[in-house]
Amino acid sequence: MQQKFRPLERIRNVEFTREWGLPIVTEAATENILRFSTLLKNKKGHSASYQAINYNRSDNYKGFQNILQHNLNNAGWTVANRLAITNFDNAFQKGTFIRPIVDISKKFDQLKAVRLGFKYALERNQVTEKRNDSLSHTSFSFDTYQVYLRTDESKRNRHSITFFTRTDHYPTGKDLTRGDKSYNINLTSELLKSTKHQLLLNATYRQLKVFDKTVSRQNEDRTALGRAEYLMNEWKGFVTGNVLYELGTGQEQRKDFAYIEVPAGQGQYVWNDYDSNGVQQLNEFEIAQFQDQAKFVRIFIPTNQFIKAAYTTLNYNFALNPSVLFTGETISGLAKFINRFQVQSSMQKSKKSLSKGLIEFNPFKYGLNDTALITMNTSLLNSISFNRYSSVWGIDISNLRNNGKSLLTYGYESRLMNDWILKLRWTISPSFTFDVTGKKGKNALYTPNFENRNYELDVSNVEPRLVFVNRTVFRLQTGYRFDVKKNKDVYGGEQSISNALQLETKYNVLQNSSINGRFTYNHIEYNHTANTTVSYIMLDGLLPGKNFLWNVDLTRRIMTNVELSLQYDGRK
Repeated sequence: MQQKFRPLERIRNVEFTREWGLPIVTEAATENILRFSTLLKNKKGHSASYQAINYNRSDNYKGFQNILQHNLNNAGWTVANRLAITNFDNAFQKGTFIRPIVDISKKFDQLKAVRLGFKYALERNQVTEKRNDSLSHTSFSFDTYQVYLRTDESKRNRHSITFFTRTDHYPTGKDLTRGDKSYNINLTSELLKSTKHQLLLNATYRQLKVFDKTVSRQNEDRTALGRAEYLMNEWKGFVTGNVLYELGTGQEQRKDFAYIEVPAGQGQYVWNDYDSNGVQQLNEFEIAQFQDQAKFVRIFIPTNQFIKAAYTTLNYNFALNPSVLFTGETISGLAKFINRFQVQSSMQKSKKSLSKGLIEFNPFKYGLNDTALITMNTSLLNSISFNRYSSVWGIDISNLRNNGKSLLTYGYESRLMNDWILKLRWTISPSFTFDVTGKKGKNALYTPNFENRNYELDVSNVEPRLVFVNRTVFRLQTGYRFDVKKNKDVYGGEQSISNALQLETKYNVLQNSSINGRFTYNHIEYNHTANTTVSYIMLDGLLPGKNFLWNVDLTRRIMTNVELSLQYDGRK
């Protein structure tokens, strides 16, 4: 492979660089790989293979790898053994990578095909710096011993129990020193025989012992992890859904953020210099409302501060579909009315709190303002649809609730959103469609350390739209949006009233080109200071008074897999 070659995707497996003693990210180089392999196999299920690989790079790297494998599958015995030894050398380092794996198991047919097995694995990567004959910081070694018991894997219902240990060694001078060892037990169960109700369980308990704190960054600890997933499909699909529940303990790292400037349009955030001092501060960055303002990205900066945390996750998704109960053209009356409804509810909730024991089961234990809460994110969506599959008209009512809390280096930050949405659609004719969307809700941000960022908005808006379609050639859409936002008096009492007219069109030229155009006139009444966090949110990045926004997008397909797009945005 030549040095100038630039792959679009990964061309080798993720363990390639580790096995050859290379860094995770390597510089481009001309590579030459010479491989020799041979295989011996008999009729009793025995097979043995040998492979030799010579790997050279133009940056003075040379490596040679020997791989020996042995496999057996006979009389209930399964053996999978592998030994890989790699020697490598470059301008600054030399080293050896050793990776033996021994996996032996036996299936007992007289015990309902239960399988008992043992597995040993070692990875030892010793990289020596030529300048001082000491081990590189990238050197490592760990070994695992595993014993497992599994039920018949060909059955739909299957279970397993596994006990394993892992010992880690770290580089110190010219040697690898044992630093820590973990003892683990894992239980799994999969109940998949029923097509209506299925359950998957996975639980792990881990105890960590530290032998040398000068080389290991770990602390002695006990942790538990659990996961349960339930799936259902009952009454011919009338009730469908799934539930996912996870819990565990671990170390939570305090988060810090920094904002880095990037070319316009490639970021997500905008910097508003609220105090006009020319200094970028954390409380002056907002999510950009327009692409040309998106000049900053937020990156995560790790800290050395850790908190032992307990976490729980609860997700569910359920749907009621009465149309599968009442089928056929003869249904009428109440059955026909019920048949048009569809109900759906889903929730995603994840919580991390200060650990006060081994595990914590209740995902709803703490409120948003509880100091024991580290992070929390909740999203709840409930919706009812009538005539959802009708091509003529339909009504949708939904309630969306999002709230979250994060522990940052400057304190806690909490967000809350609660929206009730009503949508009505009506197909007047094959060419004309009318819909109207109404929303009433709340949008809030609470940051005790940055009082200028706090707000709690009551939001109400309504948006009717009329769409004209001429086959697949031309589309014209016009709409009006009335929006009122009112901040609570304790956070400033600001109020904005927005009246927006929008015109949007799309024209397809032949089969390879299209032109999109959009124009918006937005008049906003706002009698407070416009250079604040609250005003930026309430005004959607615009200014009080008359606002004009326009967009033109020209797209042309040059070849089957090549498309050219030209976009122009403007606002005043």
